Amino acid sequence: MGRSRSRIQRAKSYRWELPEPEAATIDADGRQRWDEARAKSIAWAIEAARDPRVVYLDTETTGFGPRAEIVDIGVVDASGQVIFESLVRPEQSIPREVIAIHGITDADVRDAPRWDELYEKLGPVLKDRRILVYNVTFDRQMVNQSCQRYALPEAEADWECAMKRYAGFAGNWDPRKRWFSFVKLEHAVRAFNALPGGHRAVADAIACRAVVMGMASTLPPDLVTPEPLFAAARRPWQTSRNEDALTALGTLSRWVHASREFQTLLEQIPVELRERPGAAGTWSPRQIAAHACGWEQEAARRLRLLADNPDLPDKSYDVDLFNSANVEIRQRQSWNDTLDELAKAKRSLGLAATRLPNDPRAREWLLVRTVDLESQCDELRQWLDEVAV
Repeated sequence: MGRSRSRIQRAKSYRWELPEPEAATIDADGRQRWDEARAKSIAWAIEAARDPRVVYLDTETTGFGPRAEIVDIGVVDASGQVIFESLVRPEQSIPREVIAIHGITDADVRDAPRWDELYEKLGPVLKDRRILVYNVTFDRQMVNQSCQRYALPEAEADWECAMKRYAGFAGNWDPRKRWFSFVKLEHAVRAFNALPGGHRAVADAIACRAVVMGMASTLPPDLVTPEPLFAAARRPWQTSRNEDALTALGTLSRWVHASREFQTLLEQIPVELRERPGAAGTWSPRQIAAHACGWEQEAARRLRLLADNPDLPDKSYDVDLFNSANVEIRQRQSWNDTLDELAKAKRSLGLAATRLPNDPRAREWLLVRTVDLESQCDELRQWLDEVAV
């Protein structure tokens, strides 16, 4: 697809660099923080490696910012096969300093298709995919603003950042940001003895896949010994709820506790159990998460409406229909996307509730949500104890 690039050289300024030494904190709290982040990154990578919807994408551009254009794009499927590759002819000249990075000149793209000419083939490649990118913020912006430039529809897909996941995996703590530092792709890929891409789209997409597959093949912390995966002493979901202390809390505070407990419990569910039915009736953990996400969003929406109009009439719900619709909406989402959406819904509901501290209908919504979340936590814990043997 697109013009042959065999004569295009990688930028001469590119050089191999040794990875920077890991700077993870060595105190107990720091080690625990890194272990948790590393385990989450590995779990995410394992799920991504098994997902046939996954593709890996990379772009090279004329620069940064809202006027930048794509000059090279590559897409690799879950098995590592190149499924789309093309140079792109921009409307502006490629700056000299950018050519020094990726080695693509105006002469190289003179006969290449424009974005609107190649998108007819690219759009179906990306549709309904789970797109993994090393620095998703940049590449997603470039793809979307290229579509906007030619009044084309943006790709209907889920975008995820492999760079963010690798940051937690590598564990280079940045005390100023209070998070792990991002690592350049050429450094990250060398950690798994794979070749850097040298700032060419397909090669960097392949390198991104190598990083994800490398994380997926790494044993998580605490699982480096041959002990059973679900030894009784290691079951993180087995935490008791202090009912006396919770009863003394106010409605908002108890909902906050329940939502945190629920989110934490979902994050601890092993990858192989997320789709298994029976966690609550016939529901799987994924369906439970989708159900909760929908109701948290709806509660936040209703409280916002109440804040704007205190005389707003109550609304009745067909609960079964509402539940099934929310499960259907999220059935193609990745597990991590659903948890991220749930976290955002929780924040929205918390903000909406603080606007109505004394409203009885707001307290009723929070109480209903609290009881539902606590009940789901109890059922999930019991189910996990039964199946995780």
